[in-house]
This record gives sequence, structure tokens and C-alpha cells, in this order.
Amino acid sequence: MNRKYIAFALNCAALVCGIVGIVVRLVRNVDDFFLYYTQLSNVAAVISSAIYIIFSRSGNEKTQKFVRCMRYLGACGLGMTFAVVMFIFLPVGGEDAYRRLMCSVNGVLHHAVCPALSVVSYVFFEDGVKSRKAVLIPFTATGIYAFTLYTLNFLRLAKAPYPFFEVYEHELFELVIWFLSLMALVAGIGFAVRAVNLAAAKRRGG
Repeated sequence: MNRKYIAFALNCAALVCGIVGIVVRLVRNVDDFFLYYTQLSNVAAVISSAIYIIFSRSGNEKTQKFVRCMRYLGACGLGMTFAVVMFIFLPVGGEDAYRRLMCSVNGVLHHAVCPALSVVSYVFFEDGVKSRKAVLIPFTATGIYAFTLYTLNFLRLAKAPYPFFEVYEHELFELVIWFLSLMALVAGIGFAVRAVNLAAAKRRGG
């Protein structure tokens, strides 16, 4: 089967799953929806999949570059969500975390299914970004998110959605270490997603 047809199908599946997860989450609680990286990364991924579905066949190079950048942002954001949940929250939180994060419709969709669909599609079946500077896209987006949450929590305007954003519960050096670790993680994911995508393109002669 043509890889572009597979990418199209995977993006359609990611779009539907992402929308279902978002709707379920909004029905459950809309007040803190935009505080969570999980929700924002899934919204970005839904938008990126919709853009891919609509414009993937466009012959305009600028449009295609925009599509590649948006899909890269969506894949890296969901890659970050998957990594933090699987390698930080679940190991530390144990059975309670598993029940809270993976045993609900939006939980399993947003933490596992959507990341898998989006990353697999982008990495193996789509034309990706070429420039090394592209890593700044997810890096900058994540940095803006982190600074916004630190500021809101510091001003007591919003609760911290994750423990590492609780400004008043940690020493300054702990917050700095957490911030640098998260930024290093998203940068690593950005480099890895780009590298594997380019390797896959080279292997198929693209």
C-alpha cells in the first residue's frame, strides 16, 4: 500500500481518537482543561492531523512546509506526553497512577493511542522536516508552556497541573532541575523523531 495512503488513514484515526478524547475530557471537567500539557499536545496533534488531511495533496511548497512543521510539532508533543506518563508518572505513581491515567476513555486515548498513531504516522510514512533547527518548534512550545504554568502558579492564579510545577512546594534548585530535565527530554524527543523520520525516508529512497 502507498505510504501516503497509510499516513492519511493514520491521521484520520488520530483525528477521530483525539476528538473523542477531548470531548470526553471537556464533558468531565472544562475548568482546568488548558492547564495540562496532555490536553494541549492532543489539541495541537488534532489540528496538525486535520491540516495534513486537508492539505497533504497540495502542490504548494510553502503549504507543504507548513504541514510538515505542524505534524512535527504534533508528533513531538504527543511523544513528550507519552514519555512523561510512561517513564515518570506511572513508575512513580504505581497502581493509583495507572488507574487514573490509563483506565478512562480520554486517558488511554490521549496517553497511549493518539501518541502511537501520530508518531508512527509521522516517523515512518510522512515527509518530515529537514532542518536541525526544527527541534526549536516543540522546544519553544514546551518552554512557553512551562514558563506560563510557573508564572500562573507563582501568582496563585492557577493550580499546578503536575507536581513539578508546584512553585511553593519545591526549592528553587529543584524547580530548575525539573525544568532543565523536561526541556532536555523534549529536545531529545525532537531530535529522535526527526532522525528516525529522515532515516526512514532515506531507506525508502525519499
